[in-house]
Amino acid sequence: MIEDGYKDINLNCVYEKGWTEEHAKILYKQLKKVADYMYEHDLFEEISLSIFENSFFCPKDEDDLANWCGGTGAMLSVDWKGDIYPCIRYMESSLGDSQPPLIVGNVYDGMFSTEKQKCDFDCLKCINRRTQSTDECFYCPIANGCSWCSAYNYQVFGTPDKRATFICIMHKARALANAYYWNKGYILSHQPKRFHIYLPDEEALKIIDEDELLMLKFLENYPVEDIKEDS
Repeated sequence: MIEDGYKDINLNCVYEKGWTEEHAKILYKQLKKVADYMYEHDLFEEISLSIFENSFFCPKDEDDLANWCGGTGAMLSVDWKGDIYPCIRYMESSLGDSQPPLIVGNVYDGMFSTEKQKCDFDCLKCINRRTQSTDECFYCPIANGCSWCSAYNYQVFGTPDKRATFICIMHKARALANAYYWNKGYILSHQPKRFHIYLPDEEALKIIDEDELLMLKFLENYPVEDIKEDS
């Protein structure tokens, strides 16, 4: 895509069940290859890849209760019958037979025309990051940037107010790859910035070995004043 001229490329891991530590190891290695490609072709400051985000992978303010996903009513969708959904992911074409479609209205009868639709909408309005998250997720040291899909929560648990965390191990791998990408990029481009690694060592070592972790910490702590001389 880069070679075809794309400058802004959005990509992410899916939220569905199935990710393992082996997948996380592969993701980390593949993202390192992408990072090295960016440096080798002088693209670090030219191309935006959303999987590399320097404001993510740190603790989240406890007062930040915003729902990551717009699937609690901010992404209304309408199907061929005229039924209205909180987002397209609540349609039967997405859910299959795992849950009944979550319908909040119809173009002919209006929104919330039944007691169930009103109740479902009231549930959606009450959802925030705290209501759906375990303490482990809410207080996670790399909570910032960890995303989820409210409709997939509904598909798995029967409610959008319980967070599916199958993506957790991939978010940790992504955090480590971001540490490599940003710190090496800052050093090579002579920028006095550093990307802090908030992921605890014991979690990092499930994905990378000790030598790799030491390398990441070396980049993280590379002296700013030595950049021009040693880079």
